[in-house]
Amino acid sequence: MRSAVFHLLAVFASTSAFSTSPIPSTSTARSDRPVSPLHVSNLFDIFSPAKSSQKNVELASELKQEIRSLAARTQNGIVAADEVRSAIAENVRRLEAINPTSDLTSSPKLNGSWKLVYTTNGGSSAGKLGPFVGDVEQLIRLGNDNSDTDGDDYINYVRLGGGAVEGALTATWDVKSKKEWQVNFQSIRFSILGIPVVEKELGATGIWRKSYLDDDFRILYAIGGKNAINENIYILSK
Repeated sequence: MRSAVFHLLAVFASTSAFSTSPIPSTSTARSDRPVSPLHVSNLFDIFSPAKSSQKNVELASELKQEIRSLAARTQNGIVAADEVRSAIAENVRRLEAINPTSDLTSSPKLNGSWKLVYTTNGGSSAGKLGPFVGDVEQLIRLGNDNSDTDGDDYINYVRLGGGAVEGALTATWDVKSKKEWQVNFQSIRFSILGIPVVEKELGATGIWRKSYLDDDFRILYAIGGKNAINENIYILSK
Protein backbone atom coordinates (compact mmCIF):
# COMPACT_ATOMS: atom_id res chain seq x y z
CA MET A 1 0.00 0.00 0.00
CA ARG A 2 2.78 2.42 0.95
CA SER A 3 4.61 1.80 -2.37
CA ALA A 4 1.36 2.46 -4.28
CA VAL A 5 0.89 5.78 -2.49
CA PHE A 6 4.43 6.86 -3.28
CA HIS A 7 3.85 5.90 -6.93
CA LEU A 8 0.80 8.22 -7.03
CA LEU A 9 2.79 11.04 -5.47
CA ALA A 10 5.52 10.59 -8.04
CA VAL A 11 2.96 10.83 -10.84
CA PHE A 12 1.58 14.04 -9.32
CA ALA A 13 5.03 15.58 -8.97
CA SER A 14 6.00 14.80 -12.55
CA THR A 15 2.84 16.21 -14.17
CA SER A 16 1.73 19.06 -11.92
CA ALA A 17 2.27 22.64 -13.13
CA PHE A 18 -0.36 23.55 -12.88
CA SER A 19 -33.87 38.58 -27.24
CA THR A 20 -35.51 41.57 -26.47
CA SER A 21 -39.37 41.72 -27.04
CA PRO A 22 -40.48 43.23 -30.38
CA ILE A 23 -41.78 46.80 -30.26
CA PRO A 24 -45.43 46.87 -31.37
CA SER A 25 -45.97 48.64 -34.68
CA THR A 26 -47.82 51.97 -34.55
CA SER A 27 -50.15 53.63 -37.04
CA THR A 28 -48.62 56.20 -39.33
CA ALA A 29 -51.81 58.31 -39.10
CA ARG A 30 -51.28 61.64 -37.36
CA SER A 31 -52.53 61.80 -33.80
CA ASP A 32 -52.92 64.88 -31.60
CA ARG A 33 -53.05 62.84 -28.42
CA PRO A 34 -50.19 63.64 -26.03
CA VAL A 35 -47.61 60.99 -25.33
CA SER A 36 -48.20 59.37 -21.99
CA PRO A 37 -45.40 60.12 -19.51
CA LEU A 38 -45.74 56.55 -18.31
CA HIS A 39 -44.77 55.26 -21.75
CA VAL A 40 -41.75 57.53 -21.87
CA SER A 41 -40.71 56.35 -18.43
CA ASN A 42 -40.96 52.72 -19.50
CA LEU A 43 -38.82 53.47 -22.54
CA PHE A 44 -36.06 54.90 -20.39
CA ASP A 45 -36.32 51.94 -18.01
CA ILE A 46 -35.54 49.57 -20.85
CA PHE A 47 -32.22 51.24 -21.52
CA SER A 48 -31.28 52.20 -17.97
CA PRO A 49 -27.94 50.84 -16.66
CA ALA A 50 -29.61 49.61 -13.47
CA LYS A 51 -32.10 47.47 -15.40
CA SER A 52 -29.37 46.13 -17.66
CA SER A 53 -27.10 45.33 -14.71
CA GLN A 54 -29.84 43.45 -12.86
CA LYS A 55 -30.60 41.39 -15.96
CA ASN A 56 -26.90 40.49 -16.22
CA VAL A 57 -26.82 39.41 -12.59
CA GLU A 58 -29.83 37.16 -13.11
CA LEU A 59 -28.39 35.73 -16.34
CA ALA A 60 -25.02 35.10 -14.71
CA SER A 61 -26.68 33.22 -11.87
CA GLU A 62 -28.52 30.99 -14.34
CA LEU A 63 -25.39 30.32 -16.41
CA LYS A 64 -23.27 29.50 -13.37
CA GLN A 65 -25.84 27.07 -12.04
CA GLU A 66 -26.05 25.39 -15.44
CA ILE A 67 -22.26 25.01 -15.56
CA ARG A 68 -22.20 23.52 -12.08
CA SER A 69 -24.97 21.07 -12.99
CA LEU A 70 -23.28 20.01 -16.22
CA ALA A 71 -19.93 19.49 -14.50
CA ALA A 72 -21.30 17.75 -11.41
CA ARG A 73 -20.73 14.17 -12.57
CA THR A 74 -17.62 14.66 -14.72
CA GLN A 75 -14.92 14.24 -12.04
CA ASN A 76 -13.69 17.81 -12.50
CA GLY A 77 -14.09 17.44 -16.28
CA ILE A 78 -11.94 14.32 -16.73
CA VAL A 79 -14.81 12.07 -17.85
CA ALA A 80 -16.99 14.76 -19.48
CA ALA A 81 -18.69 13.66 -22.71
CA ASP A 82 -18.20 15.79 -25.83
CA GLU A 83 -21.74 17.16 -25.69
CA VAL A 84 -21.22 18.21 -22.07
CA ARG A 85 -17.97 19.94 -22.95
CA SER A 86 -19.72 21.80 -25.79
CA ALA A 87 -22.58 22.86 -23.53
CA ILE A 88 -20.18 24.11 -20.85
CA ALA A 89 -18.15 26.00 -23.47
CA GLU A 90 -21.28 27.77 -24.75
CA ASN A 91 -22.34 28.76 -21.23
CA VAL A 92 -18.82 30.01 -20.55
CA ARG A 93 -18.88 32.12 -23.72
CA ARG A 94 -22.14 33.77 -22.62
CA LEU A 95 -20.87 34.29 -19.08
CA GLU A 96 -17.61 35.88 -20.21
CA ALA A 97 -19.60 38.37 -22.31
CA ILE A 98 -21.14 39.81 -19.12
CA ASN A 99 -18.06 39.71 -16.89
CA PRO A 100 -18.72 42.30 -14.13
CA THR A 101 -15.11 42.84 -13.02
CA SER A 102 -12.77 45.09 -15.01
CA ASP A 103 -9.57 44.24 -13.13
CA LEU A 104 -9.41 40.46 -13.10
CA THR A 105 -5.94 40.18 -11.60
CA SER A 106 -5.97 42.46 -8.54
CA SER A 107 -9.59 42.51 -7.40
CA PRO A 108 -10.25 41.71 -3.71
CA LYS A 109 -12.85 39.24 -5.02
CA LEU A 110 -9.95 36.86 -5.70
CA ASN A 111 -9.24 36.37 -2.02
CA GLY A 112 -10.32 33.14 -0.35
CA SER A 113 -10.88 29.47 -0.99
CA TRP A 114 -11.99 28.26 -4.44
CA LYS A 115 -13.04 24.74 -5.44
CA LEU A 116 -12.39 23.38 -8.91
CA VAL A 117 -15.66 22.83 -10.80
CA TYR A 118 -14.37 21.86 -14.24
CA THR A 119 -11.25 21.84 -16.37
CA THR A 120 -10.13 20.51 -19.75
CA ASN A 121 -6.81 19.52 -18.18
CA GLY A 122 -6.82 15.76 -17.74
CA GLY A 123 -3.81 15.59 -15.43
CA SER A 124 -2.98 16.25 -11.81
CA SER A 125 -4.27 19.85 -11.99
CA ALA A 126 -7.70 18.24 -12.35
CA GLY A 127 -7.03 16.23 -9.21
CA LYS A 128 -6.03 13.03 -11.02
CA LEU A 129 -3.50 10.89 -9.22
CA GLY A 130 -3.02 7.59 -11.00
CA PRO A 131 -6.46 5.94 -11.26
CA PHE A 132 -7.93 8.20 -8.58
CA VAL A 133 -9.49 11.69 -8.81
CA GLY A 134 -9.39 13.92 -5.75
CA ASP A 135 -10.86 17.23 -4.71
CA VAL A 136 -9.03 20.37 -5.84
CA GLU A 137 -8.99 23.55 -3.79
CA GLN A 138 -7.16 26.79 -4.54
CA LEU A 139 -6.53 29.09 -1.60
CA ILE A 140 -5.67 32.64 -2.69
CA ARG A 141 -4.22 34.89 -0.03
CA LEU A 142 -3.91 38.56 -0.88
CA GLY A 143 -1.29 40.55 1.02
CA ASN A 144 -3.61 42.30 3.44
CA ASP A 145 -5.13 38.97 4.51
CA ASN A 146 -2.00 36.86 4.43
CA SER A 147 -0.45 36.39 7.85
CA ASP A 148 2.31 34.09 6.56
CA THR A 149 3.96 36.50 4.11
CA ASP A 150 3.91 40.19 3.26
CA GLY A 151 2.83 39.52 -0.33
CA ASP A 152 0.25 37.62 -2.32
CA ASP A 153 0.39 33.88 -2.77
CA TYR A 154 -1.78 30.84 -3.33
CA ILE A 155 -1.78 27.18 -2.41
CA ASN A 156 -3.28 24.58 -4.73
CA TYR A 157 -4.44 21.47 -2.87
CA VAL A 158 -5.31 18.04 -4.23
CA ARG A 159 -6.84 15.73 -1.64
CA LEU A 160 -7.70 12.04 -1.75
CA GLY A 161 -9.66 10.10 0.83
CA GLY A 162 -10.96 13.18 2.56
CA GLY A 163 -7.43 14.51 2.97
CA ALA A 164 -5.67 11.28 3.95
CA VAL A 165 -3.35 11.95 1.02
CA GLU A 166 -2.69 15.58 0.14
CA GLY A 167 -0.58 17.42 -2.40
CA ALA A 168 0.04 21.13 -1.86
CA LEU A 169 1.55 23.35 -4.56
CA THR A 170 2.56 26.87 -3.51
CA ALA A 171 3.10 29.81 -5.85
CA THR A 172 3.21 33.58 -6.11
CA TRP A 173 2.38 35.74 -9.10
CA ASP A 174 3.31 38.91 -10.97
CA VAL A 175 0.50 40.96 -12.48
CA LYS A 176 1.17 41.39 -16.21
CA SER A 177 -2.09 43.14 -17.11
CA LYS A 178 -5.69 43.38 -15.94
CA LYS A 179 -6.21 39.93 -17.41
CA GLU A 180 -2.94 38.07 -16.94
CA TRP A 181 -0.77 36.71 -14.16
CA GLN A 182 2.69 35.29 -14.50
CA VAL A 183 2.58 32.50 -11.94
CA ASN A 184 5.81 31.59 -10.17
CA PHE A 185 5.65 28.06 -8.78
CA GLN A 186 7.66 27.71 -5.58
CA SER A 187 7.30 24.27 -4.03
CA ILE A 188 5.26 21.12 -3.82
CA ARG A 189 4.65 19.01 -0.71
CA PHE A 190 2.97 15.64 -0.18
CA SER A 191 1.50 14.46 3.08
CA ILE A 192 -0.04 11.21 4.31
CA LEU A 193 -2.37 11.47 7.31
CA GLY A 194 -1.05 14.98 7.90
CA ILE A 195 2.59 13.91 7.95
CA PRO A 196 4.82 15.44 5.23
CA VAL A 197 6.63 12.73 3.30
CA VAL A 198 7.98 14.57 0.23
CA GLU A 199 8.79 18.21 -0.43
CA LYS A 200 10.36 19.63 -3.55
CA GLU A 201 11.39 23.11 -4.64
CA LEU A 202 10.12 24.31 -8.02
CA GLY A 203 11.33 26.99 -10.42
CA ALA A 204 8.73 26.92 -13.18
CA THR A 205 6.54 29.79 -14.35
CA GLY A 206 3.31 29.98 -16.33
CA ILE A 207 0.79 32.46 -17.71
CA TRP A 208 -2.77 32.50 -16.44
CA ARG A 209 -5.28 34.41 -18.60
CA LYS A 210 -8.43 35.36 -16.71
CA SER A 211 -11.79 35.97 -18.38
CA TYR A 212 -14.44 36.11 -15.63
CA LEU A 213 -14.63 36.99 -11.94
CA ASP A 214 -17.43 37.74 -9.53
CA ASP A 215 -18.00 37.09 -5.83
CA ASP A 216 -18.21 33.32 -6.18
CA PHE A 217 -17.09 32.27 -9.68
CA ARG A 218 -13.83 32.46 -11.64
CA ILE A 219 -12.79 31.41 -15.13
CA LEU A 220 -9.19 31.32 -16.31
CA TYR A 221 -7.03 29.69 -18.97
CA ALA A 222 -3.51 28.27 -18.78
CA ILE A 223 -1.19 26.05 -20.78
CA GLY A 224 -0.06 22.87 -19.07
CA GLY A 225 -0.83 19.26 -18.20
CA LYS A 226 -1.49 16.76 -20.98
CA ASN A 227 -2.57 19.60 -23.29
CA ALA A 228 0.82 21.30 -23.57
CA ILE A 229 0.06 23.35 -26.70
CA ASN A 230 -3.43 24.77 -26.30
CA GLU A 231 -4.88 26.53 -23.29
CA ASN A 232 -6.91 24.59 -20.75
CA ILE A 233 -9.89 26.20 -19.09
CA TYR A 234 -10.29 26.16 -15.32
CA ILE A 235 -13.62 27.02 -13.68
CA LEU A 236 -13.62 27.54 -9.93
CA SER A 237 -16.38 28.37 -7.47
CA LYS A 238 -16.74 29.39 -3.83
